[in-house]
Amino acid sequence: MHQGVYASNEKLRGATKLFEGKIQGSESVAVAKDGSLYMLDKFGYVWRAPANAAGGYDLEKEPLAHLGSGRPLGFHFDANGNLIVCNAGSGLVMLEKESGKVVLLTARVSADDPVAPGSSIDYINDVAVASNGIVYFTDSVRGITPAKNPGGFWDTMAAYTLSLFNGRASGRLLSYNPATRKTHVVSEGLWFANGVTLSKDESFVAVVETNVQRVHSVWLSGPKAGQREVLVDKLPGFPDGITTSSSGSFWVGLVVPKMPIVAWLESRYVRWLAAWLPEHIKPPIPQWGAIVEISPEGEALRALYDSDGSHVSAVSAITESRGRLFFGNLAGEYVSFLPTPGKE
Repeated sequence: MHQGVYASNEKLRGATKLFEGKIQGSESVAVAKDGSLYMLDKFGYVWRAPANAAGGYDLEKEPLAHLGSGRPLGFHFDANGNLIVCNAGSGLVMLEKESGKVVLLTARVSADDPVAPGSSIDYINDVAVASNGIVYFTDSVRGITPAKNPGGFWDTMAAYTLSLFNGRASGRLLSYNPATRKTHVVSEGLWFANGVTLSKDESFVAVVETNVQRVHSVWLSGPKAGQREVLVDKLPGFPDGITTSSSGSFWVGLVVPKMPIVAWLESRYVRWLAAWLPEHIKPPIPQWGAIVEISPEGEALRALYDSDGSHVSAVSAITESRGRLFFGNLAGEYVSFLPTPGKE
């Protein structure tokens, strides 16, 4: 039982669900300048829902586009209204606003990179776009790539499970410069690099390290430029997406609570056995909903829960826009939102 800032509550149960049974596995929600919601389902289709006069959203009957091969994970609009997408199994892609074309931006690190020249991007995950156009994104793990399953979509969860049991900290933060079309390694050695966002002043990038329940600051400017340090650790669950709030704090989505099995994974033998367990005898993943707010200095400010996940569970990403927090759900068939909480 958590105490203090992380003490249990049921505040996430006040969230409003949208498009139940219609949107399958949209990890995030992007909000366009006109207030329309954009969602990407697990099959690669792009869905749009314009805002209506009643304060709700009307999901269009047909998808706007299909991204092609791969599993869409994190996505954001750039300054020109193009949708920048981490399409796992394919690479960093862009859905052009004007033409509707899907353009592959990068699938490997540039040949002149001093750290890992020409290396492939195996598990692209989340993305943030800086005001100067530079795109920062995560490559969660080296050597493990999501594959298409019999259900007709690319299974990132199976790949994640293998990465957890693999026990190697091979995740990376990468950057893509649209002016030069160069891709470079910004930071490496992360144990499943996941959500990514820029600080409000863009002096550092906050990067989630899922498997050890913490968030790093990777400094871009100032006296710490080029350094990486822990922003917050010992989170009450496994973090996935992260976003910067209008006040400069960070919202972090937690997909599952801490589980005893994680302690057992210190043993290489146990990891090997667990990786090849049949699905029907693997430990069940508990239903649980949680988000936490963290200050730019790494102080935990508050937590909101749905303790049994009966209403909202496995929040994989958060987007703040127009007085609302929008929640993606990688494993569910809905997205949701909650009025942005006031200061406590």
